[in-house]
Amino acid sequence: MRTNERILERIEDAERDLPFCEQCGRPTTVAERERTLFLECPTVDEPRSLLSSILRLDFASLHTNRLIAELPAA
Repeated sequence: MRTNERILERIEDAERDLPFCEQCGRPTTVAERERTLFLECPTVDEPRSLLSSILRLDFASLHTNRLIAELPAA
């Protein structure tokens, strides 16, 4: 149970520290991929064409994508 409490605290701290994407200003969300939690911009996974990215200087790597915690095995 303590592990769950620590993970919840880390999620809350991350959301409090970085509520908005540093690149575009959209509210950040918690995402889980391969038993790892990230605080990220919801646009990170949106498809971008190379030309569009260059013209708008909008590269996925510039958007918020912060590691929160790795989840323990069940």
